[in-house]
Amino acid sequence: MGFKDFMNNQWTDQCMGCSIGKNDMVPPGGIIYDTKNFVLHQDPDVPLSGFLIAASKKHVRSIAELTLEESTELFDLVYKARVEMKNICDINEVTIIQEERSGHLHLWLLPRYQWMNDKFGNSLSNIREIMSHIKENLKTENNLEEVLLVAEKLKQDFTK
Repeated sequence: MGFKDFMNNQWTDQCMGCSIGKNDMVPPGGIIYDTKNFVLHQDPDVPLSGFLIAASKKHVRSIAELTLEESTELFDLVYKARVEMKNICDINEVTIIQEERSGHLHLWLLPRYQWMNDKFGNSLSNIREIMSHIKENLKTENNLEEVLLVAEKLKQDFTK
C-alpha cells in the first residue's frame, strides 16, 4: 500500500499513523506537537492550512480502547489545537471527526473557511467533496507554502 502526500513524498508503510508515531515518516510541516501518547500534525493528504490530525502513537482503532488518562491527554491536545487554530487561521469554525474505519485512531480537526461555506455549504455531507476540491485545485506553490507556514506558526505557538 503506497500513498503520496501533498508534497509528493512517497509513503510505503502499511499504517501511516504508526509510521508518524514512531518517527519513521514525517508529515509535511513536521510534528506540530508531541505528547506522551499522541502527535499533532498537518494532514498529509489534503493541503488545507490548519487541517490538523491528532493521532495515537500506539495502534488502536477507537477512543474506547484508550485509558481514561490517555483520553484526557487526547482531548487536552485537541482543545489546545483548536484554540491555536482560532489564533492563527481565519476560520469560521472547526469540524472534529473521528471514525474507526481507518484502523488507527486519529481525529481530524478540519477548519471551515468562509470560501468552503460559500462554495459547498456548511454541512458534514459536503466534506468529501471539499477535500476532493482542495486536492485537485489547491496543490499550487503558493498554497503549499501557506500550509507549511501555518504548520510552522502552530508549532511555534505550541512550544511557547
